[in-house]
Amino acid sequence: MFRYFAATTARASSTSRLGQRVVQSRRVLTGTTRIGQIRGMSTQQNNSLSDSNVRYTIMAVAAAAGLSLFGLAGYAMFFGPGSMYPKPVRNLLREAGMAYMRPPEKQDLPKALECYEQALAQLDALGTSDSQHARDMPHVTGLVARVATVCTEMGDLDGAIEAYNDLLERLLGTDGMRDATTQVRRLLDDSLDKNERQGILRALGCANKLAETYEARGQRSKRRSAVLPHARAASTADADMAAQWYGWCLQLVMLTYQNHFNHQQLADNKPTTQTPSFDPDTLPSYFPVDIVTSLMYNAATFYSGNAQIELAEPLLQRALDLMRHGADGDETNVCRSSILMSHLANTGVMSGNLPAAERWSIDGLALAKRFPNNADCLNSFIALTYDLGVVYEAAGSLESARVQYRQAAEIATSTGDDDAAKLASEAMTRLAR
Repeated sequence: MFRYFAATTARASSTSRLGQRVVQSRRVLTGTTRIGQIRGMSTQQNNSLSDSNVRYTIMAVAAAAGLSLFGLAGYAMFFGPGSMYPKPVRNLLREAGMAYMRPPEKQDLPKALECYEQALAQLDALGTSDSQHARDMPHVTGLVARVATVCTEMGDLDGAIEAYNDLLERLLGTDGMRDATTQVRRLLDDSLDKNERQGILRALGCANKLAETYEARGQRSKRRSAVLPHARAASTADADMAAQWYGWCLQLVMLTYQNHFNHQQLADNKPTTQTPSFDPDTLPSYFPVDIVTSLMYNAATFYSGNAQIELAEPLLQRALDLMRHGADGDETNVCRSSILMSHLANTGVMSGNLPAAERWSIDGLALAKRFPNNADCLNSFIALTYDLGVVYEAAGSLESARVQYRQAAEIATSTGDDDAAKLASEAMTRLAR
């Protein structure tokens, strides 16, 4: 099921983040070239109609499990066949699995982490003299990824960040981590070995997870800053690192896609362009739509959470283009497109662009209505109905706003979504004053 998030919004407000209940503050993507590239993707004009002194509450919605809203397919944890591990390592992995691969209430995460780390240490020691167990081999890097995941589940974000950085260094080397264009050149090389290409895609997924983890740790520090003043500096530093790694991912994907697209244009005797078409059929075959839309969504929510709407909005629009606005009729694409439209409606409210917010809300509702039994569409429908009420309230159409809030409250109540029902009820109470 979706989770709802309430965030007080205005031009400097925050929006909620995929899979989290905490309102987050975000840092700006550094680098004028990257910012210019993202701005150039925008196709909308901002005609603000709202009073910037008025503050509104929005309802943001995130997808359920499964792909976790376009789950990053390039991020993979995997192990090789058991026979390829020395017996002592196999024993440790078996012990770790017995502690980890259990229902949450029966897991022993500290024990699992201890065994995984011991197994990794033994493999690294062997790898110094046996290339079969070299530190960048898939069965070894997969174990590093598992360590990062267990650390995250334990709430040990320091350990998770250390593991993700270690994984990236193993996959790319220090120079490859520093400059995404190195990986762009490798991906564009048609002679690149398939396993090497897969390694780059795993690194892309890892970099995205690293950005998310820096972001999460920064938010934790920010919450602590009320009682620990020094925590604010730590929060700012982590947000800067999150921005750096989101930027690295975007640069890798966008430069690769643009070069691939223009190469195809030349092959078809067509002119090159500064911006690719964002038709899913034009993506490189090694970039599934899920990978690109996932990255765009994650980065967009990072920027919108920092009130950088000029960066967030075009990324959401282009992700929607890649999904063809749900026009293919596929239930999953339709409902996910409605989620993206919900976030676009929110960016319209946050920026004061009420016509755009109204249009995205109406279009999103039209999609969500198509599959009322789909949990994603149902909950997207509630969020969009509520947000349309926000648009009408901001425009001064209070009666229309009441109708939307009332409908959102009724549906949320009937589906057992207490948070959404409370938010809608509070909005109706506010209008009754």
